[in-house]
Parts: sequence; C-alpha cells; structure tokens
Amino acid sequence: MNRTKALPVAAVALCIPGVALRALHVLHGFDIANNLPIAGDPWVWYLAGLLAASAVVYAVLAAPLRRLKKTPFEQILGTQSPGFRMAAVIAGLLLFAGGLFYLYLTITTVEEDAAGWARALEIVYSAVTVLCGVCMIALAKAQGSPITEKSAMLTLVPLLWSCLHLLVNYRMTCVDPKLASFAFGLVADVMLVLAFYHLARLLYGKPRPAALAFFSAVSITMSASDIGGIGLSCLMGGGTLDWSAKMLLRGSLSVAACVLLAAELAILCSSHAAPAQEHIPTAQPE
Repeated sequence: MNRTKALPVAAVALCIPGVALRALHVLHGFDIANNLPIAGDPWVWYLAGLLAASAVVYAVLAAPLRRLKKTPFEQILGTQSPGFRMAAVIAGLLLFAGGLFYLYLTITTVEEDAAGWARALEIVYSAVTVLCGVCMIALAKAQGSPITEKSAMLTLVPLLWSCLHLLVNYRMTCVDPKLASFAFGLVADVMLVLAFYHLARLLYGKPRPAALAFFSAVSITMSASDIGGIGLSCLMGGGTLDWSAKMLLRGSLSVAACVLLAAELAILCSSHAAPAQEHIPTAQPE
C-alpha cells in the first residue's frame, strides 16, 4: 500500500505542468481573427498527453486499494483529523459563497436569446450549490463518527450538484463555436461526477475505493489545470478568448469541490486505510 500514499501528492503536483500547458494552449491555440482553434496546434496535444499519462499513473497507484472493497466506510474514510475537517469546511464555504454569487449573477445578468428554462436551471443550480456546501461541512463532521442512514444521505447532495454542474456547463457551451476551448473543462466535469458517484457508492452500492481514488485524482488534476491555466493565460496577456464571469465561477467551483476530494483522497490513501482483518480465536491453555 506504500505506493498508494503518493497518489494525493501526484494529483496535486501534476497540476503545475497542467496549468502551464493549459495556459499555453489558450494563448497560442486559437486564431486571433475568429477565436476558432488553430489546426495543428501542438499545445493541445502536449496537454492531452500529460493528462493521459497522469491517468495511467493514477490507475497504477490506486490499484492496491481494490483490496479495501469489503472494508467498512468508517475504516476507509472515518477520521477526526483537524486537517481533513479544515479542508472540508473550506470547500463547503467556497461552494456556499460561490452558489450565492452565481445566483446574483444569474438574476442580474441579461443574456440574449436565453430560454426561460435555462435561467430556471441556473437558479436551481445555484441553490443546490449552496446546499452542497452545507452538506460538505456536515459530512466532514459525520466522518468522525459511525455513519447513520441520515448522515449517509450527505454524500448524495454532492453527487446531485456535480450532475447539475456538468449539465449547466454543457448547456452553456454546446452551441458555442469555440467548444474546443471548453473541452478539457467538460471532461473534468465528467470526472467530477464519477468521483462523487463512487463516494456515494461506498454507502449505497458495491464499494470501489480504487475507482474513487482514481477519479478523484483525475478530477483534481484536470479541474485545477483547466481553470488555473485560464487564469494564468489572463495574467500573461489573455490570449484571444473571452471568458464570461459565470464560466470562470463554475470552473472555480469545480476546484472548490476538488478540495474536498483531495482531502478524502488523502484519508483513503493514508496508512490507516488497511483491509479489515478477521479475528482468529486462539486456543487458551487449560
């Protein structure tokens, strides 16, 4: 299990080259005249190669966790670590504040040709984001004690939020001719859904700790690389693309959710996460 301890470190460390390559892709991969992708741009392949290689590394590092699939949730993710609780609270507060700000932007921003149902969807998304932030904070507290049926439901709200997050992001970008500029972010959102799905699956299905670790690590690297690269490109001159405030906020919310996944990943891969051992009675001397 020793190599598994390197998984959280690798997931965070590989964000650094990911951010740099994403920034270079944004700066040099699109035509100044029409903002469309430039054919033959090498940076998109460098970034895709890095993400593919990191996924292979994560799969190898997460493989030993398959031994934990019959281990109770409390032994896999149960913790009273102050560091874990602090990370979960930070993630929850960021989502809570981000949800309120997204609601403000939705109400005050007028979008041309925006359908009424799309506006309603964004309002629902904002409310669920706020609720998800509250549930993340409550989940951190629940993981320090035996899980009950009520506390287990706390894992379902982040899953619902991640699905809405993907739906809203796709709805906002699917008809944009610059879809290629959003592709990495959309794939990161899919990984986010799968990570929260496997978190809930620990309590509501057949546990797959290795899959939880893998998708959490991929989500962390992809989400941070995407929004971090966009931010870095803005500092380096902005490139040719025009990023809306809502799009940037949704990317930031992905990273906020990944803070919780990173904390869960650290607990999952820590030294105490070992398979439960059966008690073998020994003969007592007469």
